[in-house]
Amino acid sequence: MKKLILLLALVMPLSGCVGLAVGTFGTFETKVSKPDISEERNQFDYKIEAPTFTKEALVNSWGEADEIIQDGVCEVLIYHDGYSWSGVGAFVVVVPIPLLVPSGYDENRFYFKDGYSVGLIKEYGEVTSALGYMCGSNECKFLSGTVNTEKTKKVEMAECHDSTGIDVSSTN
Repeated sequence: MKKLILLLALVMPLSGCVGLAVGTFGTFETKVSKPDISEERNQFDYKIEAPTFTKEALVNSWGEADEIIQDGVCEVLIYHDGYSWSGVGAFVVVVPIPLLVPSGYDENRFYFKDGYSVGLIKEYGEVTSALGYMCGSNECKFLSGTVNTEKTKKVEMAECHDSTGIDVSSTN
């Protein structure tokens, strides 16, 4: 028994999280107004004032996009960035037990208006709801229901639509 307690005492700080909880996992999005691309696909430089770049500069750095779509007046170049995951999971003391399945791809969507970047929407995975008690990020709390409510599930690129929100590319 002493060995088990000693093992737990040594292992618990490694995970950063401790608790007993179950939860669901889903996809969120974040908007980057002035992204700064690097020479490596799906990698970013982080400059305070990133310059506006062209569609050609992005393709020269990252290669051809996985998909290209139209959103209002913007052309959107989509680069897949690994799988997106959906499912449930449990956290038992310090051991996460995921029951996840791939449900598509996380995407980096670059929006171009008249050939120049107007923004980026990045997808990422995160816990969407939970039930249980968890300690992590310097706080402990009971979780019940929706979590991460400050995060956005779906982001719109307003720069691609007129101020009324109407798709101006389809009006004559």
